[in-house]
Amino acid sequence: MGSGILWGVAGTSLLGGVIGAAMAVLAWRYRDRPVMSAFGWLMVVCAMWAFAEASQMLTADPATTFLLDRLVRVASTSAAPLGLVFVLAYTGRSDVLTPRVIGLLFVFPAGYALLSVTAPFHGLASGLEGVRTVSQHGTTVSVVSSGAVSHVETAFSYAVVLAAYALLIRFLLRSRAIYRRQAAIITTGILFPAVVNVLARVYDFAHPGLDLTAASLSVMGLVLGWGLFRYDFLDVTPMASDMLVDELPDPVVVLDENDRVLDHNRAAATAFGQQALSGRTVDEIAPGIQAHFGSNTVYTYSQPDTDEITYFDPRVTVIEDQHDIERGRLVVLRDVTGQQRRQDRLEALQAATQQFITAESDERIADLAVTFAERVLDQDAASVYLYDEDTDALHATAASEALERAYPDDARVVEDHDHPVYDAYCDGSITVTDISDRDPNTPFPSLLLVPIADYGLLLIGSHETGEFGTEDEQFATILARTTQVALSQIERERELRQSRQAIERRNEQVEFFDGVLRHTLRNALLVIQGRADHLREHVDDARERHLDRIVQWSTDLSELSEDIEAINDTVRATEARQLDTVDLGTVLRDCLDCATSDFEDATVDLTVEDDLTVLANDLVEKVIDSVVSNALTHNDAPEPHVEVSAHRIADRVQVRIADNGPGMTDEMKETVFERNVGTSQTSHGFGLYFVSVMMNLYGGTVWIEDNDVRRDGERCGAVAVLEFKQPETQHTSRSAENEPV
Repeated sequence: MGSGILWGVAGTSLLGGVIGAAMAVLAWRYRDRPVMSAFGWLMVVCAMWAFAEASQMLTADPATTFLLDRLVRVASTSAAPLGLVFVLAYTGRSDVLTPRVIGLLFVFPAGYALLSVTAPFHGLASGLEGVRTVSQHGTTVSVVSSGAVSHVETAFSYAVVLAAYALLIRFLLRSRAIYRRQAAIITTGILFPAVVNVLARVYDFAHPGLDLTAASLSVMGLVLGWGLFRYDFLDVTPMASDMLVDELPDPVVVLDENDRVLDHNRAAATAFGQQALSGRTVDEIAPGIQAHFGSNTVYTYSQPDTDEITYFDPRVTVIEDQHDIERGRLVVLRDVTGQQRRQDRLEALQAATQQFITAESDERIADLAVTFAERVLDQDAASVYLYDEDTDALHATAASEALERAYPDDARVVEDHDHPVYDAYCDGSITVTDISDRDPNTPFPSLLLVPIADYGLLLIGSHETGEFGTEDEQFATILARTTQVALSQIERERELRQSRQAIERRNEQVEFFDGVLRHTLRNALLVIQGRADHLREHVDDARERHLDRIVQWSTDLSELSEDIEAINDTVRATEARQLDTVDLGTVLRDCLDCATSDFEDATVDLTVEDDLTVLANDLVEKVIDSVVSNALTHNDAPEPHVEVSAHRIADRVQVRIADNGPGMTDEMKETVFERNVGTSQTSHGFGLYFVSVMMNLYGGTVWIEDNDVRRDGERCGAVAVLEFKQPETQHTSRSAENEPV
């Protein structure tokens, strides 16, 4: 019976050693994972303790018993500090585990181990003489007496174990649901050998030499290993999760059902300038923030002491229990201060753009740029330098009050080509420079210089050296480009006004000389006609035909003068006055009647749709007559023939004038409407250039195509196509008629 108890306890201790060694090997394999290093060292010590305890129970040699007892004491006194190290790592307090703290934890165990091993030399602990054999309940085991130092070691171990339990219980109560089960398993596993040790000291079991604590280590190793590996938190441990939340740069708060803060990370305490947030309502900490929960709006928080503005984008997650009942909310406050300020700056610049566009002078644009740089970009000082070609210098056209106070008027003119401002203007690139060496008394040693193309330069000054970041340069560049666009517009408008004035003066001159010419020409023609009529009484009938010719040319020139006047009036008139609604069918019939009377050997056919109207004016008859006359004049066919047709195509009206003449080369088709083509190459009168000009004024187009008629087996002839715009009312009404009902 006694021997069976001995072998049972010793065997259980050996099993505990084997389990501890296996857990240590497994921890070594996963040593790169969180917690595994601390867990592995704890298992190594537990395995050594269990093996030494089992061996001590089974040996009868006093010297061997004493040596094994020393190993047990070294292992047992190291187990509690290693357990605390494991708990600290597991609960996410690795930042506490500095070399100094770990050294302090092992000061006493190291001292106790040293006293135990050197006991034969000083007598402060039981030495070899303390080994005795005790027989009880049929079991005989060698026992080593404990000294006063051993009791102190026991008290130290219990204190350390209690601290570890306190940390585990606190972590267990605060853990989220997914981590709580593992935390409970870890707490139970570490608690088991401590309970066994306490019970062994309180109650007298089978034998004082049979210590069940080492045997209970097998249970602890199994429970800890199962808890760590069963829930696969080697990759995502509670420690890592808590550290992640605590190290987040954005504030995180946990609210209960009454919107009171249950927990928060360090960023939340820093953001709101208060260390103790727990227990207070979220509206007490950040007034009005609840209105932004779930509304996708930005919350603005102002620090009470500094009035510093911070912008938060609240992201809320509902916390539900296992019954899907809401128990609280997790609020992550994303700090969007940088984004919001950039957005505010861009919106302010967009709003100011209208002022830039409507500015009427360079000085006003410079003032707007300085105001924007100083107030919206939050800069200490700003100035806009514009280049003056006459003086070859940069002049501060506008400057902030700070610069005006710091520098007199003459100091705000940069003529020195070696000056950093002038150098940046010539270089054309953004420059950040320190001018404290050049001007030790300057209140703005750091300058951000942004060229405004060839117009000048935007200067931004700062009281501190190196105060300009990438964002400052980006917004200063945007401001400089906006200023450049505004200045370019002012310059274009100035040139446009000058051009408009020059054109108006030229038109007045042309109109004056045109009026004088036409007035003189008409008077001269009237005189010629009057003289010709007077001479009729003095010439015979045979010579009277010469007077008829003179009168006919005078009439033609008078009509030509009126046509030129009408053309000039059309060119100078606005579009609304240029165009009228013209009945195209009537115009075509009148033109063709004249053509058939002038060209008696030619045939002309007309096909026109009913109710065709186009946008044109009285000169449209001259336009069509020029094309028809050109087709008949240059027609070398034995029987000249022209076909004229007019029909609608979508919102246009197309007039096609086809002849059976010699046709045109591709080059002639491209150049026939140009100004340099003489009227002799087209027809009498204005020529086809006149047709092109008038069709352009009508908003239409004209071109030449090949005809498909045949002469002597070859294709010949040409088709002149004139495309007019329809009046809007007619086009709209016809579109409505064609719509399906």
